[in-house]
Amino acid sequence: MKKEHITKFLTSHLFIVTAILILKIIFLRYLLFGEADITRALVLELSYILIFTTLIELIAGKWKPGAFLLLNLIFSTLFLAVVMYHAFFGRIVTYFALFQLGQVGTINESVSALIKPIYFLFFAEIVVLIILLLVRKYPIGNYSLNKKFLVLPLLLLAVIVSFVNFQAHKDEAISNNVLAAQEKGILNYEALEIYLGPEGQTAIETDISVENSAELMEEVRSLKGLEYIPPKERKFFGAAEGRNLIVIQVESMQSFPIGLELDGKEVTPNFNKLIEDSFYFPNTAQQTGPGNTSDAEFIVNTSLYPTAFNPTSQTFADRAFPSLPRLLKGEGYTTSTFHADDISFWNRNELYPALGIEKYYYGEFFGNEDVIGIGPSDEVMFNKAMPVLRESHMKNEPFYAQLIGLTSHHPFHLPKEHQEYELPEEFEGSLTGEYLVSINYMDRVINDFIEQLKKEGIYENSVIAIYGDHFGLQQSAIEQRDVDLVTELLGNEYQTIDRLKVPFILHAPGITDEGETFEQQIGQLDMMPTIANLLGLPLDDMVIFGQDVLNHQETLLGARYYLPVGSFWNEEILFIPEKGFEDGTAYDLETEEVIPDFEQYREDYDRVLHLEYLSDAYMKTLPVRD
Repeated sequence: MKKEHITKFLTSHLFIVTAILILKIIFLRYLLFGEADITRALVLELSYILIFTTLIELIAGKWKPGAFLLLNLIFSTLFLAVVMYHAFFGRIVTYFALFQLGQVGTINESVSALIKPIYFLFFAEIVVLIILLLVRKYPIGNYSLNKKFLVLPLLLLAVIVSFVNFQAHKDEAISNNVLAAQEKGILNYEALEIYLGPEGQTAIETDISVENSAELMEEVRSLKGLEYIPPKERKFFGAAEGRNLIVIQVESMQSFPIGLELDGKEVTPNFNKLIEDSFYFPNTAQQTGPGNTSDAEFIVNTSLYPTAFNPTSQTFADRAFPSLPRLLKGEGYTTSTFHADDISFWNRNELYPALGIEKYYYGEFFGNEDVIGIGPSDEVMFNKAMPVLRESHMKNEPFYAQLIGLTSHHPFHLPKEHQEYELPEEFEGSLTGEYLVSINYMDRVINDFIEQLKKEGIYENSVIAIYGDHFGLQQSAIEQRDVDLVTELLGNEYQTIDRLKVPFILHAPGITDEGETFEQQIGQLDMMPTIANLLGLPLDDMVIFGQDVLNHQETLLGARYYLPVGSFWNEEILFIPEKGFEDGTAYDLETEEVIPDFEQYREDYDRVLHLEYLSDAYMKTLPVRD
């Protein structure tokens, strides 16, 4: 090749943009995996980039500068989305998660809080090139390369290498999707996820049907090691029969602030007092999926596993779920939910009918008073809900009301006029401090709501359940200072086992007055059957994957979104796989230390995978709503 041809190639759009994109993906791999392995990036990523750049070289013609700039912008935006998604969720974003970008406008404050200045390096040269293009000093010549002897062979080579990489990793199952992207290549991983579809490698064939639900429940109990207990033999069964049910879901509430004191001041004084005459479960595992808050709503109403890679509120929104609202409606209850956010967020306008909830109060019902972050404050939400509950009470109608909190949503920016908790100096200006102030606010407004229930004469004839929907402080999304502050508060290193621990408080006046704290490991799937037991709902004809933890102490809980597929809790450990079971890590639930020998838990790993598969398969058989 002549020297002028080499010079022409090295100064072409094809070469320069390809080089820029491969540098950016090396930078991305460094941000995600802490490695800058150039060889691996070239082998795994370059061929996919070349497919796009050679195609533009072939077809763009005079529009080549704009086309290459657009391609660069698209890839840079994708890389930014990948790194920000990983920072908050601890996962690699896939195409079906990117389709949820319509939800970003509702949580734009949280998204903007995740942006770090270093991320703008993905766009630095694009800004410069656009300016130079506008002033007609664009530095890259718009000439064509030899298509027959250079561009087409490069395209063919890129397609072959991409196909070889794709085939080499197509059947390679890796539980941890971050490790999967690192091992397979980020772009190759995305291509594989498109090929596998939203269910990924968890898709199974099964002949489960609604008609054999009794056999399915026998299998679930067998897998979990549960003995069937007849309703009349269950502790507390029907103790609160006929009472109102009030379920309060607190945004981003983890367990560690409960009972916490800073400089002798309680963060949650009202929760602490309430727990004294409640059943309290501080070790409740978060089991939500990509639907986050909406998944928590789904779980507490169905005791089914949320889907692994798509929000359940979208994947199965057209179904009619056997649920707590439908059971209570059959007992003469009115059912309603209160959520001050836009009802289209996470497709709740379809989720609530799928759950059988009769009335849902949202958006316009709450107005624009006292907006904090996502929407009207939780104080407004509780105050606006009270007349609705009062009306049911005055009609002597038992009711089920689910109230969904918003104010303590990340990034926890509570206006000064709502801040009453004084932080020690070391917490000033930290996200951890703002989080604790936000939780203190929730503690106050929920207590005020309960006091109002007492004044209205509703309290004594009610069961009140309070729980956290998901974590608030994700290690990868907060500064090291905040990790250190939480570590100081806990008295041990802030780990995943702490982050995924949310509180569950079950309060029934006259029943739970003596108070009891249950230290056993339970999960969010266990909340619904435990509540149902108190209300005297046997659930014998219903498929559930949780258990009544007032009568069963056995533990086998799965989670597969904020943890790799196959992760589980049992009575002794939290297990997190990597590629699979063999290279996973087992954490002692009491000491949080790593257990080097965990082979004895292999059966639990297999059983929890099967339970999750059964839950998915069962949901597929449910009837489509009219």
